[in-house]
Amino acid sequence: MNTDLGLIFKNLGIVGLDVIVIPFLFITVLTYLNRDTKRFLANGFGLNSELYLGFLGIFFHELSHLLTALVFGHRIDRVRLLKRPHPDQPGFDGQPDLALGYVNHSWNQRNWYQTTGNLFIGIAPIFGCAAVLLGLTALLVPSLFQGMLTLVANPFALDWVGFRQALGGDTHAGLRWTLMLVLSLNISVGGFDLSTADFANSRIGFIGFVTLITILTVGLTMLNHVATFLKIVTAAMILLAVVLSYALLVSLITNLLVRLALQIKDH
Repeated sequence: MNTDLGLIFKNLGIVGLDVIVIPFLFITVLTYLNRDTKRFLANGFGLNSELYLGFLGIFFHELSHLLTALVFGHRIDRVRLLKRPHPDQPGFDGQPDLALGYVNHSWNQRNWYQTTGNLFIGIAPIFGCAAVLLGLTALLVPSLFQGMLTLVANPFALDWVGFRQALGGDTHAGLRWTLMLVLSLNISVGGFDLSTADFANSRIGFIGFVTLITILTVGLTMLNHVATFLKIVTAAMILLAVVLSYALLVSLITNLLVRLALQIKDH
C-alpha cells in the first residue's frame, strides 16, 4: 500500500484541477458572456430574440437538466424544454414569466445520492451542450474530430503533430463549416448560460462530490491503481476544454456581432 503523502496530494491536485477548477472557470466565463449577449438581445430586439437566436441551445440546456435529474432519481414536477416568455403573466414564483424553458424537480434530502446529484443537475447543460457540439464535430467536420481524439490519446504528452496531420480532407468543407458555425452559435447562445437557480442547486451537492472524488483519488493512489484513472480524467477534461474553448470563441464573436447590430440599429 502506497502512503506517500506527496504523491497523494499531487494526484488530488491533478484531479481537483481537472474536475473542479477548469470546469468552473469555463462555466463562469461562458455564463457571463452569454448572459451579456442575452441582455443586449432582450433590450435591443425584444425577449423573443433570445428564443430565435438560441432555441437549440435552450432545448439542449433543459434536456440536460431533465436527463441528469432522472439519472439521480429526482422526481420531475414540471418540465418545458422550450417556451415563449410571457412577461405580462406571473410565473411559478409570482414574478413575470421570463423563462424560455424549465425543469422543476424535487428530491429526498436525506438521500446522499440524490442530494449530491444536484451538483451535476445544475451544471449539466455545460456538459450536455458540449457533448452536442462534439457530436456535431464528428458529423460535420470528422477530420477535426479525429484530430481531437489523436491529440488527447496521451493527455500527459499532447500529440499536436498528429492533430495537425488529421485536419483537412473533408468534402464540401466550406458548407460543412458554415453549418457547423450556425448551429454552434445557436447552441452557445442558448445553452451555455447557467441561471442563478442552477448555481444555487449545484452548491447543494458540491460537498458530497468533493468528498467522493477525494476518497476515490486517495484510495486509488494508496492501492497503486491511480494511473488509468488520472489518464481518463485528464483526457476527458482536455477534450472538454477544447470544445468549450470553441464555444467560448463562438460566444465572444456572437456577443460582438449583437453589440454591432445594436449600434447600427440605434443609428
